[in-house]
Formats: sequence, structure tokens, C-alpha cells
Amino acid sequence: MARLVGRPNKPGSDLLLNDDEKPAYIRLHDIGRERRSRPLQEFLNDVGGLMLSAEAPAVASFVAGKVLQRLLKTGKVRPEGGPLPGAPEGLNDAIGHLAKSGRKYEAIAGQFQSLADKLLWRRGRSGPFASLNFGNTHSHAVLVGPGGMEERADLRVGVIYMDRYTRFPDHVQTQPRAFILLSPGEICLGNSQWFSAGIGTVFANDAGQSFAIRCTARPLLAVWCQVERET
Repeated sequence: MARLVGRPNKPGSDLLLNDDEKPAYIRLHDIGRERRSRPLQEFLNDVGGLMLSAEAPAVASFVAGKVLQRLLKTGKVRPEGGPLPGAPEGLNDAIGHLAKSGRKYEAIAGQFQSLADKLLWRRGRSGPFASLNFGNTHSHAVLVGPGGMEERADLRVGVIYMDRYTRFPDHVQTQPRAFILLSPGEICLGNSQWFSAGIGTVFANDAGQSFAIRCTARPLLAVWCQVERET
């Protein structure tokens, strides 16, 4: 079984932001100097295109659009080859299901498959209403941002994975955040009712609002993005 990195979160913390350390300082004139890997660039392009589509909610597209605008320039690309924990067990099942869900998702699945083992997968602490086995059935990682393949402090693009029949703990987000589901899932935003959503569903959740997500017979795979607090 893959051993994932994690540490306890402070009570009330945003459970997707369990950073082990402060993000590396990237000098302004260094932004844009490095070349982003082709699989990562193509993944960001294709997922970003779905989040900006006419079918996506305006609020989610607004958040994603700000992130994509900043992604026109690269941060500090992490060198490949260092020791990393392996990708979570069951991830291949989620990627395989995504690949069978249509041509546009087949491309995204292939791109993500090539990135999965290069990510630093983490586990956070359980919280309110989480499934009993949560500590062993979920992980998340950052593609771009603090601790990501591309290190930078101005934005985050992350991914969530959960095994079947897992519920992520309810938590309050620190920043407006946009999501896209790459698997079926069930979502609860703020005081709303739970709703079921399919692959390709795009939605947003505002800062200071609670968020909950769960899955049933299929493992969950989702991508999220946000702009960090302005400094």
C-alpha cells in the first residue's frame, strides 16, 4: 500500500490546504522563465476549457478564468526524479472510468495518468461527518501551487481522490474555489441540499462557505482551483 504524506490540521482549517511548509518564494522576474511540461500544460488547457465552457456556472468560470490567466506564465518547475509517495490505490480505476466517458475525457485521463506518480499525495485529518474509514480512503495533491509540480504562491490547482463510499469532512473554504468532477459524485454547498453530479460537472463554492463531497459506487476524482489571497 502506498504511504501518503500528511499531518494533523488545525480545528476549523481548510482541509484541502494541509501544507507542510510555507510555499517557496518565487521572485517576480523568475515567473515565466521555465517551460511547463507538455502533459501538465495539456491537462490545464483541457480542464480549463471545460471550466470556461458555456455550460459552466458563471461564478466557477470567473474563478477559473482568473487562475488560467495567471497560468499563462509558469512558476518554479520541480525537478523530476526525487522520491515521492506512490499514487493512491484505486486511482487507476477512476482514471479508467474517465477514459471511457467520451473523447474529450479520454485525452484528460491520459494526461492525468502521466502526471499522477509525479504528484505529492497527502492525507489530512478527518473532521465533521467524514466517513469512518476516511483516513485510509482519500488523498489529495497540488498540481500547481505550494508543494506542486509547479511551485508558486499566487494560485493553486489541486486534485481530490476518494475510494468508493467515502465522504470528505465538512469544512469551510478560505478562498473562492472552482471545481470540476472527473467522476460521478454528490455535493453539498453551504446550506443547500445534497445533489448528484456527473463527470464534467463544474461548480464553485465561495470563501467562508461550508463544503462537503462524497461518492458511492464509483471512486471520486475532482480538480479544483483558486487564486491565493492577494498580498
